[in-house]
Amino acid sequence: MRAYSLYSAVLFLLPVVAFAQLTVYPIAHSNPHTSSARQKAFEPLSLPFWDDFSSLAHTDTLWEDKAHIWINSGSAINPPTINVATFDGLDGNGTPYAPNPNQNLDTGPTDIMVSRKIKMTEVSIAEQNSVFLSFYYQWGGFGEAPDPNDYLRLELLNDTGNWIEAFTLRPTDAQEPDQFYYAELRINQNQYFHDDFQFRFQAYGRQSGRFDAWHIDYVYMNKGRTEGSRSIPDRSLYTLLSPAFGSYYAVPVTHLLTQPDQSLYPRFGLSNLEGITQPSNYNYSARVESYKNNSLLQEVSIQLRDYLAILPTMLAYEQRVIETDTLPSISNIDPAADSVVVSNTITLQADDTIRPDFGNIDFRVNDTISTVSILKDFYAYDDGIAEYAVGLTQPGNVAAYRFVMQTPDPDTINGVYVYFPTSYGTFASTVMFYVWDNDNGKPGTILLEELVPVQRNSNNQFVLREFTPSAIVQDTFFIGWRQASGRVLIGLDASNDSGEHLYVNTGGINNPNTWLQNTVLTGSLMIRPRFGPGTVAPVTSTEGRIKKPVALYPNPTKGEFFLEGRAHQLQVLSPSGRPVRIEETEEENKKRIKLVSPLPGLYIVRYFDGHTYQSQKIIIQE
Repeated sequence: MRAYSLYSAVLFLLPVVAFAQLTVYPIAHSNPHTSSARQKAFEPLSLPFWDDFSSLAHTDTLWEDKAHIWINSGSAINPPTINVATFDGLDGNGTPYAPNPNQNLDTGPTDIMVSRKIKMTEVSIAEQNSVFLSFYYQWGGFGEAPDPNDYLRLELLNDTGNWIEAFTLRPTDAQEPDQFYYAELRINQNQYFHDDFQFRFQAYGRQSGRFDAWHIDYVYMNKGRTEGSRSIPDRSLYTLLSPAFGSYYAVPVTHLLTQPDQSLYPRFGLSNLEGITQPSNYNYSARVESYKNNSLLQEVSIQLRDYLAILPTMLAYEQRVIETDTLPSISNIDPAADSVVVSNTITLQADDTIRPDFGNIDFRVNDTISTVSILKDFYAYDDGIAEYAVGLTQPGNVAAYRFVMQTPDPDTINGVYVYFPTSYGTFASTVMFYVWDNDNGKPGTILLEELVPVQRNSNNQFVLREFTPSAIVQDTFFIGWRQASGRVLIGLDASNDSGEHLYVNTGGINNPNTWLQNTVLTGSLMIRPRFGPGTVAPVTSTEGRIKKPVALYPNPTKGEFFLEGRAHQLQVLSPSGRPVRIEETEEENKKRIKLVSPLPGLYIVRYFDGHTYQSQKIIIQE
């Protein structure tokens, strides 16, 4: 972590997150951390003011207005403590400040965060020259970088009720986008020593999405400070625990039980925010819950490590990744379980406490992290939280995501969980998914294809699409999609990087020689292949090799249509992907299909033609 004292404008610049084959997009997010406290009438605060955003309950008592701000742990790179406050072009409900598509390049004021009132008259005249406000900041991080004209501004409320600009941060090549920088401001002018004093952060940038990101952390204002002294008696956790199952946050429980030695020891990040070397210790505990048909079979709590020393001793202002040296044993899992919930908790024992010279600040609030892994029927590289979305740049391009199974046995892939995040613009209503076998580390033969309805959601809600038929895979396989004529976006977890497993093909689905391994996108796609029982049928598809589908007409229709040719195991799927009720009548060389309760929309007609499963689109009109 680097230090930087600020009294004037400074900043840095990050490249645009668009690549030859892939583009990263901002997404809408609802803010679960919107303050309820701001609705209440609070007495003005006394110094010190301190917020590292690690405790949401604590944060809610400090800010009069932070409803626009996204408190999160995944969009910044190596912050001082877990969680940051992110400023961008979306409000607290995930809505752009300028939602009109024709205004997507408009810039203006975006997110704002306003402190509660502070009783500055409590500061004696002799102490006024020792009042400093400090914080750490980063622009870009894992997000979209501010442009040269964008800024983050700090303003102070004076005794006449006017907001006064203190300083403004702007992009500059003098700083790096993956570092946090320290900023401090002496507050010693008479106009600020009143009982309605406040400060606020105001961002300015693109107003149409999660663009021009700024992240701040560790906001601290107090008297008795000296210029350039950023030393705080605080050891803090700054990352969540890393995946424990190889590269995966989740694996099928049946796979884990057959080959448990594939697991890795979790890691976590530790910061020493004090200007001297400091010893630290930690406790490591776990809870393992085994379930069968959603009923709890057993629960086991384990103390894995107790007051384990972190060696060598942490240096002044050091950040270090600590690797644990143990894991919960699989003997704690009930063999009859069909799902398991594993909760791992790290608690620092750093002797951080409430010190009189720092007022009433409790530095222990950032000393504990917990990570919950759900082991059921799927693999997941992602942690379940999307910071952004990713899409292919051109129709016809194909993306394939590699998975290495944690079992030596073959198994049946019978579906996929996908997170299609809510964003802004025009999107495809369906997308073709594929499963490939492995050909020397690249996608090989297509094992199945499935037309998947694109159900866009917020709040990281995955959609399950079952595969009919399923496919048998072993060791290594790929799952991915082909870009339709409309845009298709997949959730991107920026905090855990599995980008090396992503391949892109710009030559089309039938050109195996144009697969390129991703080298530029950082993060994990929110695509989770599911395993379990399924019917396996041969696939002779796809584009260029697929049998000519049977005739479907009329299309569009008001709810009745014909299928001419061999069509068995017929299904009609609604825009949400659910089967709808139909009446089926056999006629000479064709079938008459009637929807029982037709509603307008794009439907999928799925059938088996004697060789493979086929899908066709049909539009139902009023």
